[in-house]
Parts: sequence; C-alpha cells; structure tokens
Amino acid sequence: MQHRSPIKQGTRWLAMCLQQAGLDWYRQDFPLIGYLCKYLLAAWLALWLALKMEMDQPATALLTVVIVMHFRSGMVITKSYYRLIGTGIGILFSLLLVAWFAQDRFPFFIAAALWIGGCTAGSLVYRHFQSYGFVLAGYTLCIVGLPATLTPWHTFQIASTRMSEIGVGLLSATLVSELVLPQRLWENIQAVVRGKFRDFSLLLGSGTPVGLNQPFTKFMQDLYQLESFRSSAQFETDDARVHSGTINQLNMRFMAVSTTYVIFQRLLQRLQRRERQHEAQALRDLMQPLADAFLINGHPANSPRALADLQATVAAYQQAFPAAFNQQRQALSALLDARQLELDTGAELLQRLAAELAAYLQTYLWLVASPGKRQVASREFTAANVEMQIDWLPVMIAATRGAFTLLILAALWMSIDWPSGILAMTLGVITSTLFAGSPTPMATLRQFAAGVVLGIVLVYISNVFWLTAAHDYLMLCLVLAPAILLTAWLSARPATALVGAGLGIAYFLMIGFNQALGDNPVRYFNDSIALMIALGVSAMMFSLTDYAASPWARRRIARQLRGLVVEACLHTGMTAAVFEARARDLVQRSGDLHRPQVADSVGGVEALCATLEIGHSVIALRTVAGSLPLQAQRLLQHTLLLIAHNDKQPRPKNRQQLLQWLDHFLAWLQGGEYAQALSPASLQTLITQLHFIRLVIATEAPDHQASNLAQEVEHAA
Repeated sequence: MQHRSPIKQGTRWLAMCLQQAGLDWYRQDFPLIGYLCKYLLAAWLALWLALKMEMDQPATALLTVVIVMHFRSGMVITKSYYRLIGTGIGILFSLLLVAWFAQDRFPFFIAAALWIGGCTAGSLVYRHFQSYGFVLAGYTLCIVGLPATLTPWHTFQIASTRMSEIGVGLLSATLVSELVLPQRLWENIQAVVRGKFRDFSLLLGSGTPVGLNQPFTKFMQDLYQLESFRSSAQFETDDARVHSGTINQLNMRFMAVSTTYVIFQRLLQRLQRRERQHEAQALRDLMQPLADAFLINGHPANSPRALADLQATVAAYQQAFPAAFNQQRQALSALLDARQLELDTGAELLQRLAAELAAYLQTYLWLVASPGKRQVASREFTAANVEMQIDWLPVMIAATRGAFTLLILAALWMSIDWPSGILAMTLGVITSTLFAGSPTPMATLRQFAAGVVLGIVLVYISNVFWLTAAHDYLMLCLVLAPAILLTAWLSARPATALVGAGLGIAYFLMIGFNQALGDNPVRYFNDSIALMIALGVSAMMFSLTDYAASPWARRRIARQLRGLVVEACLHTGMTAAVFEARARDLVQRSGDLHRPQVADSVGGVEALCATLEIGHSVIALRTVAGSLPLQAQRLLQHTLLLIAHNDKQPRPKNRQQLLQWLDHFLAWLQGGEYAQALSPASLQTLITQLHFIRLVIATEAPDHQASNLAQEVEHAA
C-alpha cells in the first residue's frame, strides 16, 4: 500500500498534464487545424461543382474560395455578399463598354481607366467590406471586359460563365464556413470589448502620465476594429444584430472616455512642466479614488457583480466630488504661490470623466453582463455613427495611380500583341486598388510579391510533375491540396497574410487546367513574366505616388485638423461626438496609427490630441453661449473668431494676439463689471474652458512640441 501512493500521485499528475496539454492544444492549435480543413473542403467542393457543371475555368471558383475564406463565418458571408455585388456591377459595366467600344480599343481603355480610377477612389472613401466591393467592381472589368474585346460576340457567354464560376466559389465557401465548425464574430466582438475595458482599467488604475500616445493609438485601433466586426456580424447571428446599436453606443462612449482621460493626463504634464507641482498633486489626489475603484487587487473587474459594484462606486464618486474638491481647494489656498484656476480646470475635466465613465459602464454592462436579452433591440440610441473625414487629395492620387497602371499595361499589350497582357492588367489592377489604402504600400507590395513568386514556383511543379498524373477528380484534389493548405496556413497568420494572398492569387490564375488537364510551357513562362511585369509597374507607380510617406502629407493633415477646429468655432451645429469622430478618422486614414514608433506618426497623434483639446473646449463654450448676456456673447464670439484665425494661420503674431485677448477676457470674467450678470455655472465653464485653451495654445509652441515629440518617441521605442 505504501508503494501505491507515489504511483497514484504520478498517474494523477500525468493525467493533469495531459489534460492541460489537451486544453492548450484545443485552444491554440485546433482552431487553425479546423480552419485548414474547412479551407480545403470548401476548395474541393467548389472544384467538384465547377467540374460537374462543365465550367470553362474551374480555377476561377477555386480563386474565389481563396479570396473569401476567413476564420470567422461572419467575415466569409460579408465578403461573399460584397464580392457578389461588386462582381455584378463590374460585369454590367463590362457589357456596356464592350457594347460601346468593341470596335476601338483606345476609347475602351480610356473608359476602363476612368472606371478603375473611380473604383479605387471608392475603395478609399468607404470602410471595411464596402471598400472591398469597389475593388471587386474594378478588377472584374479585367476578368470579363478585356477577354470580351477579343471576341465581342461571346461577351454575354463570358460574363455569365465568370459569374457562375464566382457564384460557385462563394456558395462553397459560405456553406462550409456556416455548416462545418462555424466560428462566430460575436466571440471576437466580446473579446475586443472586454480587452478595451481591461486595458483602460489598467491605464486608469496605474495613472501613468507618460507615453500616452501609445495606449491612445491602441484604443483608436480597437475602436475601428470593433466597428469593422460590428458591420460584418450583421449577417451572422441574432445576438450580433440585436446588439448592433449597443456596440455602436459603446464605441462612441469609449471614444469620449479615452479622450477625456488623455486630455486630463496631458493637463497634468503641462502643470508639471510649468512647475505647478501642488496643483498637479491636488488633481491626482482628486482622481485617485476613481482610479482605485477600477482595479480589484490589481486586476480589472470582470464579473457582473464586480461591474455593478464599480458602477455604484463611480456614482458615489460623483456625489462626493464637490466635498473632496472643496477640501483640496482649501488646502491649496494656504499655499502662497498656488493658483486656484489650475485646480478648477482639472476638476471640471475630472467631473466630465466621471460622467462619461458612468455612461460607458452602463452600456458595457448591457453588452457583457446580460448579452442574451432580446429587449436590447428596442432600445433607441441617439449617438452618431463613426463619422468619416475624407481627404480628397490622396483619394485622387490613388485613383490616378490605378488608372495609369491600367493604361501602361494596356499600352504594352496593344503595342506588342502580348498573349498574357490581360493577366498582367488583371494583377496590376488588383494590386493598385487592393493596396491603395495601405499605410506602407511598398512594404505591402513586397510581401505580396513574395507570395506571387512562391505561387509561380509552385505552379511550375504542379503543371510539370503533378497535373500530368491527375486523371480523375480524386487525384486532382490531391494535386491541388498542397497549394491550398499552404495558402490557408500563410493567410491565417497576420505576419504572412499578404504572402498567402499573393500565393493563392498567382497559383490559381496560372494553374494549368480547365476542362482538360495539361502543361503548356510557353503559356506558363508568358504568364510568369506578365505577373512580374505587373508587380513592377505597380511598384513603380506606388513609389512615384506614395502620398503617405511624404513630409508635406503630415503638414496637410495638421492643417486639416486645425480646419476642424475652425469649423467648430464658426459653425454652431458641430457636436462633440461628430467633431471627435471626424478628427480620429482623418488620422486613422493617414496610417499614423500603424506606425507608433515613427516620429512623424507620433507627431500626427500629438496634433490630434491638441485638436481634440481645443475642439472640445470650443464646443463647451458654444454650449453655454446661449445663456449669456449679449455683451458676454459678443466677447465670446470674438474669442472664437481669434481661435479660428490662429488655427487658419498659426503664426507667432496670431498666437500672441490670441493669448493677450484670452488674458483680457479672463480678467474681465473674474472681476469685470459684467461678471455679476452671469450664473455661477456659466461663469465657471467660461473661465475654466478659456483658461484651458490658453494653456494648450501656450504650450503648443514649436519648442514645447519638439520636447513632447522626443519624449513620446523615446517611450514608444
């Protein structure tokens, strides 16, 4: 009996290890294995249907599966939906072009270039898979319209055949994704929502005032990722559709909370740089109870009970804030060199932060604590959607680049009667439209080109050594399996997703089978050269028109951010939510969120933060303007005009003039003859917001900006 105890303990320990290993394998490796199997099954199903229906190019159905397959079922359905719409529109336009210009290629390619330019512009203007639909509408013209120019009398047959082949691929991918081990986007949505709350709770609990740009950038990326998931999950489950409004509301409220917190921390940084340590410490003491509430033993709240307790704590903090503020104000008044106005300004930001946190927690509880409640569908929200702020210059540059890419390749095709010219134009249009919105297009194109080269090599092996031995459907499936699995495996990893896309597109564009199998070396080498020339032309066009990497693009974005402040000063209809969403969208489209270690990108985020600071204060001033006496309204309007003038023309003279006027206006409010005519609440808002604007403008001088930029780059690195 004494010898059995160690054996039992060892057996139990081994069983626990095996159980843990099994759980780890199921969580980490099984999803990838399941995805590879689904990918392979969808491709085989599309191949079987295409061969059974005796379609001209079964590889087109396989290529469609490669393009639309994704881990999550909602993504597959959404991509299939927009691919079907984009393909249909592209086919209709192709039929029109062939009908109009079948006898003359020159006007045909001019019209085609304009179409490609318009589709490229649309892919940049719209987000998510709406953008993908424009890409499909663009290069469908190459797949259908260009071959139809060679045989115009077969145009309708080509269009219907390609539509059928694409439809088979979409149907196969959708069926397999929905019926075999479906993975729901709703799980990703909940993970992103919980991750945002966890990260913000840790940031708020730590109270670290340095390196704010990096978490702020991460919050912005999460916001747009959640918006992408929300739009894609509409086709997926009832939960996703029911909670769509809740997710949108959560996004908008988290955007407000994160901005207010960053503004408050930047205020503390400014006070420290101005050696206002007592005021900064008093504000930290005021915020500390709120920060402590978000961490329980160093961890964020994660249970419904803990979240409800946190919500009650935030409400109690709001009620107790006036007493705590008066206590800090009295303590600060005992110091000779202390300034009460600094404390008042920070206290108003803290009150705004607490109110926004209460609203955010309420929405978060709706989504996380009880996600199964169907009555959420009847709840109406007043928050605006994520607004768009479009810079039309890069859109026009991308449209011009796409049009000229097609024209260059078309000129090469017509001048030498190149057999693989259509393939070159197809890949050139794909790359110019698909990567038009990339923040680093050359790096993106290099990864894609590596996949294309790998696909060319794999096609040679398949055509020469494998396809010649494939005499039935089963053998053909085995021949294609290595390329399909390699494409799926590379596409499943974010670091190699573009390589997988290049491999899949090149392989199934060149694979040597249709209704009959065989190897054609001449066609293979022509197609290989065509793909490489298309990549070369695309790389040349991207290098010549890389707007995102140019220094003047940064200055243009800064001017547009200042233009939003001008618009907030001059237009009364601008709300805080719309202003912030447009400012964030402008920076997000510039690509600065994807390069947090680059000095120019850090400078862009710094400019965004300064814009949000002034813009929110301007909108707060406009909110109280209606309750002011006529004289105060005139002075406030003059102040807003000076702020707008300074942002239109940010010169030292204009800045100094604005600072002098703000000093004069603040002195008038604090002791002027008309100050008694204002209500205490309106007077307090005017004083704190004007003082905050003055503080921001005074510290956003070039020397201060350079110091801030160096600190943020050092922290990000």
